[in-house]
Amino acid sequence: MAVDLLEHEDGPGAAPAPGPRPRRTRAWLAGLAAVVLVVGALALLADDEVRANSRFDRSHAALTITRQHTAVVRSELAGAVGRLHVVDGQVSQDHVALTRDAAQLQAVQQALADARSHVSHQSQDITDLRLCLTGVEQALNALSVNDRGHAIGALNAVAANCNAAVTANG
Repeated sequence: MAVDLLEHEDGPGAAPAPGPRPRRTRAWLAGLAAVVLVVGALALLADDEVRANSRFDRSHAALTITRQHTAVVRSELAGAVGRLHVVDGQVSQDHVALTRDAAQLQAVQQALADARSHVSHQSQDITDLRLCLTGVEQALNALSVNDRGHAIGALNAVAANCNAAVTANG
C-alpha cells in the first residue's frame, strides 16, 4: 500500500510537481526593488530637507544678528548725526566770529599802516627839525663871533629842512 501510494505519486500518471514560479518572484523582486528605491529616494529627500532646514536656520540666525547689528549701527549713526549738527552749529558760530575778527584785523592792519606812515612822517619831521636846529645853532655861533658870511651859509644850507619842518607842523 505504501508502495502503491508512492507509485501513485511518482507514477506515470502522476501530475508533474510544481516548479519554481519565476513570474511571481520577479514581480516580488521588482516590487521590493521599487520599494527600496522609493525608500532610498525618500531618505535622500529627507536628508536634503534636513540640510536645507539647517541652512535656513543658520541663515535666519545670521539675519537676526545682522538686523541687531544694523539697529546698533543705526543708533550710532543717529548719535553721530546729532553730534554733526552740533558741530555744524559751532562751525557756523566760528565762521561768524572769524568774519568779525577778520574785519577787526583788517581795521587794525589799516590803523597800523596809518600809524607807520605817521611815524615815518614824524621821523622825517624830526630829522628836518634837527638839521634846521643844527644850522640855526651854527649860524648863531657864527654871528656870535661876527662871521656873517658863515652864518648866512649855515642858514642857507638848512633852509629847505626848516621850511619842511614849518610846513609839517603848520
